[in-house]
Amino acid sequence: MELQAVTGQLYIINGALQDPDSVPGLLAQSVPAKAARGRQQDFLFAHLTLSGQIDETTGLAKDLLDSVSNIFYQTPGSVTAALRKAIIETNKELLGHNLRGESKTYEGAITCAVLRGQELYMAQTGEALALIGHNFGIERLPASTPNRVTPMGRTAGLDIRYFHNWLQPGDILMLTDPRLGILTTDALRPALIDTDVTGSLEALTVAIGYSSGRVMVIEFTDEAPDYLPDVNRPAASAQTETRPLAPPISPPLREGTAQSTATPIYRSPVVAGVNVDVETAEITARKATSHAASGLSRITAWLARFLEKLKPPQPGANEHTGWALPAFLAIAIPILVAVIVTTVFLQRGRGMRFSEIKTEMNENMVQALAATDRESATEHYNQILILAAEANTLRPNDLEVARLRSEALTALDLLSGISRLSSRLLYPFSDETVLTSITLGDDLNGDIYLLDSANGIVYRQDTDDTFETFLSEEPQAILFNEQAIGSHVLGQVVDMMWRPRGQAASRDGLAVLDGRGALITFFPNFTDTRAIPLGLASEWIQPVQITSFNERLYVLDPGSENIWRYFPDGDTFTLNDDQQAVTFSEDADLDQVIDMAIYSEDGSIILLYQDGRIQRYANGRLLWDESEPLETGMETPFIAPSAVKVVGQGLNSSIYVADPGSGRIVWLSLGGTFLAQFKALDETGLELFSNASDFAILETPLRVFVAAGNKLYLATQE
Repeated sequence: MELQAVTGQLYIINGALQDPDSVPGLLAQSVPAKAARGRQQDFLFAHLTLSGQIDETTGLAKDLLDSVSNIFYQTPGSVTAALRKAIIETNKELLGHNLRGESKTYEGAITCAVLRGQELYMAQTGEALALIGHNFGIERLPASTPNRVTPMGRTAGLDIRYFHNWLQPGDILMLTDPRLGILTTDALRPALIDTDVTGSLEALTVAIGYSSGRVMVIEFTDEAPDYLPDVNRPAASAQTETRPLAPPISPPLREGTAQSTATPIYRSPVVAGVNVDVETAEITARKATSHAASGLSRITAWLARFLEKLKPPQPGANEHTGWALPAFLAIAIPILVAVIVTTVFLQRGRGMRFSEIKTEMNENMVQALAATDRESATEHYNQILILAAEANTLRPNDLEVARLRSEALTALDLLSGISRLSSRLLYPFSDETVLTSITLGDDLNGDIYLLDSANGIVYRQDTDDTFETFLSEEPQAILFNEQAIGSHVLGQVVDMMWRPRGQAASRDGLAVLDGRGALITFFPNFTDTRAIPLGLASEWIQPVQITSFNERLYVLDPGSENIWRYFPDGDTFTLNDDQQAVTFSEDADLDQVIDMAIYSEDGSIILLYQDGRIQRYANGRLLWDESEPLETGMETPFIAPSAVKVVGQGLNSSIYVADPGSGRIVWLSLGGTFLAQFKALDETGLELFSNASDFAILETPLRVFVAAGNKLYLATQE
């Protein structure tokens, strides 16, 4: 379905409506005549907020919005990649303006939204706010205030938040400055639900009252109206205009300027300036030498005291002395002197090498910043990381080395379109533990469930409904190998999932697949456990995973090249003779599949392969494969993926893939379009997702629970 956008603008200062044609910081841009590959279907909207007085920042806001539009429509690839580049490059312009000191310094926040067909892609940075009115309610983006908000114009490193929605006719998007975030959902309901642009602007005028605000309202419709009447407002000095997007035009230009057609050259990300401090390097070397010399002086003093005790005896004393002690001293003293001298030179050599490494890191940073092509900049940043690893072995926890390493990582993230998450260790298990599966309980009660496949134990960690606050100090073992459950004895636990109540299941519970051919269900409300045998389990060869759709149970068995399908029958499951397994119109290479997920709306299956392939099937027919994300902006293919999840409800669902081979988690739309990719560092400074065996995701805000080795982590957007 192709949706159209009808926009309206509202500009109020202390309750007085302003001229809608002069609203600063708003952009509604249709596709220009010359757009890069992949941009021909994209309609861009932007809301930019700058600190300072409006009359001071109007010209700067126009410049920045011109930059956003031009860069976005000149950048090929995925929508999110183009939005990311537009925001980052525009931030560089604002940062450069502030660093030049030609006028006041300004900070900003921006929300960019792109309509493509029925999909809405959004990117935010700074204290930005957007709201979407659906027929079922209002969605705030972000849902809550982020832990850290970095405004535009302050630093080269930004915290960009991404959102993806499937739209329905009648949905309304509101882009606004953050001061209107105080308006409650009830106050905004008349402006965003069951209304049109005209009604929305009227309701917003009432809701804003005598306050101030700049708002863009976008109504999404499958049939644009022939005309839109003007909206009369009793307190207005000018009427607010509503209009559909114009036909394709050139990028927005200010009066008196000509459109530039030159292709911008690549500039590597701006990182804080670096100076090579030779004096510091020399002082470091001197300190190393002085410490060694001090040690030498102490040992020499000890030798002097020792020799003093060995002075020749006084006359009349026993003149007989043994030869052993002088011989020992004749041998030991040269050895001690050699050891001391060697230590001095080794210490001096380590100090000199450490200083050389810091100098090389600074030189590579300067060369990376001056690079005019991406490959060269990437090479220098990678060299900084290699040198930082060597420096850490010589002198751990050096602040300057850590700073340079952090700046190099940030720059590499910007070059490759990586969004960096912050992580924290939630719980470390014993060294013998190997966590291979993680499942979250329901939203009302919380709880995290973890499978230790090495010891055959399923743990339950009590949490509140946020899943972040633990209610018990240690996880509790709820299932274990050879446990007697009624007449069934638990074998090797294969996988687990959360099974909500439904027509067949009367209670919520954790469903666990037993390799001996049974489904074990743990019910947390009464902490009881039941075992249900599954038919044809004798034909299983290598079951690795379970999932569900429409209360049916699916067992992935690469060994037999089948996805077994079980239908609910009261408290048990049955097999249909003609639907025992999922069928495909062509060979799906099920023997190579390591994980799968099922979309709850249509039962389509996403298969993840150990060689990096990913495919989505509907009714046994292939819808798309791994080429789709590569053609829509994902530069690096999956190398060694481990898990795939479908997250979200209805049309707003999307796909997440953990790829330890590249140390990232990739976010895709249901259609296979590449949206974003995430990385995080663990407490030792290594890539967290490189060791991820399984993960679970909560959205708005994004929270990634990761099972890695013997540890449970939480990664979040800052």
